[in-house]
Amino acid sequence: MAEVFSLEDLARSITRQWRLLLVVIVVALAAGVGANELWPERYESTAVITVEPIAVSTTGQSSEPANMDTERVVASSTEVLTLAAKELNGPSVAELRDGLVVMVPKGAEVLSFTFTADTADGAAAAANAIASAYQENRVTTARTVVEEASAGLTAGIAEIAAEAAALPADSPVRATLETQIQALQERQAILRSASFNAGSIVSPAVAPSESTKPSMPILLAGALFVGIFVGCFVAMIRARFQRSRSEADAGEVRTGARRQRPAKIGSENAA
Repeated sequence: MAEVFSLEDLARSITRQWRLLLVVIVVALAAGVGANELWPERYESTAVITVEPIAVSTTGQSSEPANMDTERVVASSTEVLTLAAKELNGPSVAELRDGLVVMVPKGAEVLSFTFTADTADGAAAAANAIASAYQENRVTTARTVVEEASAGLTAGIAEIAAEAAALPADSPVRATLETQIQALQERQAILRSASFNAGSIVSPAVAPSESTKPSMPILLAGALFVGIFVGCFVAMIRARFQRSRSEADAGEVRTGARRQRPAKIGSENAA
């Protein structure tokens, strides 16, 4: 039949092992003090920027709003981090990637760049540098697309112009081709006049005044809780082990007594 322990029995067992409980708590508190000494100082700083649709199609119409999930991936890409690393002139791309977290607030077309570093100034500088590098990369990408589209229009205009030049001046086909050339030139002018507003930094990163390292009271409170929990568990297990051992020893004593009793009776009869 399984043994049933009440809360009173558990409390009594733990109380008997108070020395063990105290030792575990002291060890846990010492570990908390050690963690406070070894825990590195880390600082977090966040820069927030808006994300504007800047790409322009060959028709001169603005594109759809930016896909924020895609922009979040681009913001932490190697290309962006390489630009930031050059500006900071210190940390590597791998170090920037390890310290960076890019988030998209729900329902907002903004990106938050949170960077964690060993120093407060370093965290703020890196967050701002990465945000600026992301904007620069967006503008460069959009400008490249526009330049490629404009080059394609230039080639098309030259091809149509060559075809029109081979026709008589009074040819209706030539007039049609010249109209096409004019339309392409207008489209090209729209492309070349496109502005590139990647967004703006609405909340630049500033050096934090406090680190992310837990304070000593918090560490000690956590260590005390863990020490009490582990100490009670160990004390309970030890008390139960000692109780089982005592019961086993008592059983061996009773068994030995029963074995000695028949021998004693036999010796009395022989006398």
